[in-house]
Amino acid sequence: MAKISVNLADEAVAIAQFVGVNVDEIKDNSDVRLVLAAEVASQYARIDEILAEIIVRYFFDIEPDVLHFEKAWKTEKFKIFVHHILDEMVLLKKLSIVRAIGPVPNEVSRIIDRMNAIRSGISHGFPENRKENRAAGKVLDAGADIRSLDELRQFKDDADTAYRYLYDRLYGPARSP
Repeated sequence: MAKISVNLADEAVAIAQFVGVNVDEIKDNSDVRLVLAAEVASQYARIDEILAEIIVRYFFDIEPDVLHFEKAWKTEKFKIFVHHILDEMVLLKKLSIVRAIGPVPNEVSRIIDRMNAIRSGISHGFPENRKENRAAGKVLDAGADIRSLDELRQFKDDADTAYRYLYDRLYGPARSP
């Protein structure tokens, strides 16, 4: 039994180091769960933000090299759109709009869909007890526990794949609407 605890402790330390947390500040397993939830939320937010940027640039015809839409923020139309439409839109709806603007590879769509499910599964209190996770007692991604270092690495790699595609679509030389 002690060997299992050591392996879990090693895994927790590896996860904390992977996401850049000072391991000396971690007190127990619940701290590691919070670190994991923060990393999942961070990757989710990164995808959400670039989808929003694609939508804004499409509807307001703003060039990708314009920093923070500074001129657009001076208009009431832009403020209303961002604050009352875009800010209240969930990730999958943003993906749906981006797909309507132009095709998104199925792999990227599947990654974003999984990211949404994982974020929902891990960011709510007692995630292993949610109805989606109760049978396994853990938050699963393609059958594997997201709370393992290997699965977290895969999640981050997948998030990077989706982000790189969206980034290249927005800023790359072969940009499409």
